[in-house]
Amino acid sequence: MKIGKIIGIILLCIFVMGISYVVSMYVDKNKYGDINLNVTFEDTEEFKLENTNKQTKEEALKNYPYIFTLENKSLANLDFDLVIDDKLSEGLDRSSLDYIILVNDKEIASGTLNDIKDNILLKNKIERKKKDTYKVYIYFNEEVTNSEYSYSLKVNKR
Repeated sequence: MKIGKIIGIILLCIFVMGISYVVSMYVDKNKYGDINLNVTFEDTEEFKLENTNKQTKEEALKNYPYIFTLENKSLANLDFDLVIDDKLSEGLDRSSLDYIILVNDKEIASGTLNDIKDNILLKNKIERKKKDTYKVYIYFNEEVTNSEYSYSLKVNKR
């Protein structure tokens, strides 16, 4: 009789733990779903600055930008970093370069490349089930001669 009660209690505990596991997995799956962030680069993954003349912000916005699209197909908001990989010719440093970032044609960030840390241009979030178009402009803020600058961007999920 005591053995039957002990076995019954053990089976009841296993049943409750199994139901709890199934419910928690269902809630997590519905809350987060599969993380699905699509990144589409419009042209090329590397840009080269050929115009070494000083430009104002207004002039830079007339140049062709680095364009890419992020589409979050997940059920949750996703955090990401926009990381730059650039190559500077000898004698050129990042203090000579400014940047502007637009999302859906609205400016969200700008500054001098020298001020960024760990090559991260932007830390941002994309809402669930949303698609955003990013345009990045990088331009010289002073006259530069005989210098080459090229860069590419990548998106890292956090």
